[in-house]
Amino acid sequence: MRKSIVLKKLVLPVQVLLSIVVVLINGPAIIAGTEKVTAKLVFAVHVVALYAKAPDQKLEMPVQGVTRSQIADTWHVPRAGDRLHEGQDIFAQRGTPVLSATDGYVVRIGENSLGGQTVSILGAGGRSYYYAHLDSYAANLAIGDHVTTQTILGYVGNTGNAAGGPTHLHFGVYAPEGVLNPLPLLADRPAEKNTARTPRIEPARKSR
Repeated sequence: MRKSIVLKKLVLPVQVLLSIVVVLINGPAIIAGTEKVTAKLVFAVHVVALYAKAPDQKLEMPVQGVTRSQIADTWHVPRAGDRLHEGQDIFAQRGTPVLSATDGYVVRIGENSLGGQTVSILGAGGRSYYYAHLDSYAANLAIGDHVTTQTILGYVGNTGNAAGGPTHLHFGVYAPEGVLNPLPLLADRPAEKNTARTPRIEPARKSR
């Protein structure tokens, strides 16, 4: 009887001790998991806030060194497979920096057969901004990063179905109500109007 009572008294301390050992051993993984969950929740809050805002009425030119007057309108130009071109092609030399046209958050970084290497940014009003045919991505760019109009997303190329053709950025704007022609929204960057100025480039900021 006494042995049974003694054993019962030892069970709880042993369980607590084992729990502490487990936490100490798996501490980094537990902390990392908690941080990931927290980051996702913070990102979700940012996304909800963006949808609540009015959409941008002006977008800064996404290709460094290019002005609006240099763009040939390619909106709804017929494409193979009975498709219409849903965006604007902005031609520039390979490796020219591609900057975000608006403030927002990175929601996708990936490759597909049409766009090649692409980045998608979610902006105010729930609009999605699509950057395609990139030669490469900006260093350390990640999903969930906050970007501004001074953030480099990648560099002009001809990946995807543009392979073998002239290097350019395919820029698309997708609103909740449907796809939009980006050209009427585009405006020259202040630095491009005055070539004596050099645009200040900043890295994407991690969500907090």
